Amino acid sequence: MADDIMAIERTRLSLVNGSRNMALMLDKLRAIDANEMTNIRNIVKNIDVESGAIKTEKATRLIEEIRDVDVFNFTQDIVDLMQNIESSQEQLDVYIKGFRKLV
Repeated sequence: MADDIMAIERTRLSLVNGSRNMALMLDKLRAIDANEMTNIRNIVKNIDVESGAIKTEKATRLIEEIRDVDVFNFTQDIVDLMQNIESSQEQLDVYIKGFRKLV
């Protein structure tokens, strides 16, 4: 019986550790989303400003192509990933509580 309780407690602690690691991932992703996306938005603004001054037709076409293919549009992937991690954490919390009741 004592071995069973120890194994249950180790499993619960592993789940807690997994949840903490997910929280760290979320913090890092939020930092990327907040800081790096601001940098990307500034780059896009700079391209827009510069494109107004560019008279070379080939360069103008390339800028239009960049806009058309959404080279800088990847924020949704980060948001989706954060939502998946948060959902996984919620599920882990349910299992952690279940294991806690067993000890």
